Amino acid sequence: MSDVSWWDARAIAETVMPTGPTEQVRLGQALGRTLCADARAAVDLPGFATAAMDGWVVAGTGPWSIVGTIDTGTPAEVSLREGQAMRIATGGAVPVGAESVVPWEVARVDGDVVAAEIPDKLHIRPRGEECVVGDVLARRTDVVNPALLGSLAAAGLDHLETFRQPAVTVLIAGDEVVLSGIPQTGQVRDALGVQLPGWIEAYGGLVREVIGVRDDPEVFTQALDAAAHESDFVIVTGGTARGHRDYLRSTLQNMDATLHVDGVAVRPGHPMTLATVGLTPVVGLPGNPLSALVAMVTLVEPIVDAWNGRAGRALPRVQMAEAIDASRKPLTRLMVGRRELGGFRQVQHVSSAMLRGIAHADGWAVVPPEGADEGQILAWIPVPWNRRTSDDS
Repeated sequence: MSDVSWWDARAIAETVMPTGPTEQVRLGQALGRTLCADARAAVDLPGFATAAMDGWVVAGTGPWSIVGTIDTGTPAEVSLREGQAMRIATGGAVPVGAESVVPWEVARVDGDVVAAEIPDKLHIRPRGEECVVGDVLARRTDVVNPALLGSLAAAGLDHLETFRQPAVTVLIAGDEVVLSGIPQTGQVRDALGVQLPGWIEAYGGLVREVIGVRDDPEVFTQALDAAAHESDFVIVTGGTARGHRDYLRSTLQNMDATLHVDGVAVRPGHPMTLATVGLTPVVGLPGNPLSALVAMVTLVEPIVDAWNGRAGRALPRVQMAEAIDASRKPLTRLMVGRRELGGFRQVQHVSSAMLRGIAHADGWAVVPPEGADEGQILAWIPVPWNRRTSDDS
């Protein structure tokens, strides 16, 4: 199988994963989940006319006689007549007959009389100013963020209809990988097993287990077979190249897997793999950590997007702050960088084995083989914690 283009690899990845099952979750458990149905307001906001300032709610022109106080949390039980005022706090229910709220700081109080200039603003929020019952507050496929949780809670919702998070098993392959301490000569610290759960959860998945696997064909086969039967999809780090200790390809062949992608025309991250064992997608990431993250945005991101009903979503765009030379080979390049004044600019420390650059970057610009001019608009992939929902742009 020959290398596929980077764009084709992403499109193929979307086809191997069906839309996931749905479930209802309590509002407090919905952070980071993807909506499978529009979320609509259950109440008007506000549900009654409310004061937008602390002060005096008044009727007619002043001065006004003080006739009482409206406590927050209680309805306004009396009506105001012209020339009358009542104390009121922000959020208090405005009584029938009221015309405006005079803020404390501009009012002059003498005994039981209030005087002030009529304010330019009424300082009254009318019922339904923010939304009315049935208004769509969030769309299907929107990701629930903290502010959205607050908005939906204010609108009276207790539960949300969401996609179930896909369960993912991560297999960390390689005898040279150590999990803690200072690596000895010939060893490397595991820099992927500690971070991939965060990436996957930011995409909308849930890692059920991270397992280290020795470079032994039998052990590797057993681990991959178990993971494929217990997970919605599997990620394997390392073993995607063609060295004598790279067992992923041969293991997949022995398991009668269907190979969809075996190499992508992209730098970094070329030796990535996508297969299905039965109906379970298996993504092979290169062992070099930055290359592995390129494979994540190439294959894993669209897989989770497809599960969460976002297949075919267009990538956002970014303006380049610098020109990029053409590639010596017909390869797409994913350039690690940051959005700054003037556009997107590459950061330092971005070789395939380095993580220092991406740790402080916004994402990747998708640079075509012919390069790019300064000021040119390119597709870009934000790191998942910077992703937006329905307003990607």
